Amino acid sequence: MNTLRILIVTGTMEVGGIENQMMNLLRQADKSKYQIDFTTTAEHPYYEDEIRSLGSRCVHIPDTGKKHYYRYCKAIYRVMKDGQYDVVHSNELFHSGMVLLMARLAGVRQRFAHAHSSNQSYGFNPIRRLYHRLMRRLILNNATCFLACSSAAGEFLYGRSIHNSNNYHVVFNTVDTNRFLPNEAETRDSSPGDQKTVLQVGRFSDEKNFLFSVQVAATCRDRGDNFHFSFVGNSGNSYEVQVCECIRKQGLEDTVSLLGVRKDVNLLMRQADLFILPSKYEGMPLTLIEAQAACLPCVVADTFSHEVDFGIDAVTWLPPDASAEEWATTLERVSHRKKPNRQTVENAIQKGGFDTSQFVERITSLYSEACSNQ
Repeated sequence: MNTLRILIVTGTMEVGGIENQMMNLLRQADKSKYQIDFTTTAEHPYYEDEIRSLGSRCVHIPDTGKKHYYRYCKAIYRVMKDGQYDVVHSNELFHSGMVLLMARLAGVRQRFAHAHSSNQSYGFNPIRRLYHRLMRRLILNNATCFLACSSAAGEFLYGRSIHNSNNYHVVFNTVDTNRFLPNEAETRDSSPGDQKTVLQVGRFSDEKNFLFSVQVAATCRDRGDNFHFSFVGNSGNSYEVQVCECIRKQGLEDTVSLLGVRKDVNLLMRQADLFILPSKYEGMPLTLIEAQAACLPCVVADTFSHEVDFGIDAVTWLPPDASAEEWATTLERVSHRKKPNRQTVENAIQKGGFDTSQFVERITSLYSEACSNQ
């Protein structure tokens, strides 16, 4: 079989759950069978050097901004046309409508859409609703394969009717098991009275709800709970400035640490005691999969699909309207729970299809099957 040329369209290729997932695909895919390139709208994205070191291209295109759609479409059309790609794989949510239309016009025969969000608050604005309706129609008319990280994400992007389609596939987000599973020494439970680390990992944005996590941290501090909160995520944006200001105003500098972007998230998770995720919405959060793989008890908002739960009693779900006091009480209760052992977690990962090797095999098989049938 000739090497298949794949173009993955995933925003900026900065650090994020979708980007991490696509990078795992690049790292593990058979380079003799799949040439995987990426587009980026960033000047020098976080993953660009690694992409190039693995023999792939990171093609720079202009961002749409709020009004430069023609410029964006013209640039990405030229990339697809000149690259002679066999597959375009778009992870751009509703924006995929434009991406896949350009792919079709450029003569790319296999066009994959990939749903990663289940934000049910989208669409309340009339203009936004109209945009989503138009983009969904473009996706349904121009995609040849429909992927989703969860059932809820698939329904949100494509609508309910797509579930019965033969070219619709739910492919869970996954974890590089060997990096996150702790060794026996690291799975020991902490002693009573020890300060415990509560970890949150994610992009600093409103949907990740770090501001609420600060309120939970303040509540824990005021109650005398012996917790230290560590936040890991991208730095320098306006939302992070709000988080920093909230920490300062409440005098939480000794209770909350902002660790920025880290390459050792796996180590931080293995060293933590608890994981918190109060997101307003998610598709299937990769960080929650990683936290469970690291044998962490997790306290999360019930705002996304339970398909992400390994089923080993590691995840405690709280209603979206739960107060900071309820979160603090739950963290204190869960902190005394015995961590799941490594073998139990490893078995759950394999059984549930949460290992990266399973994701890579599934996606590359879909690439090959699509191209062999054209």
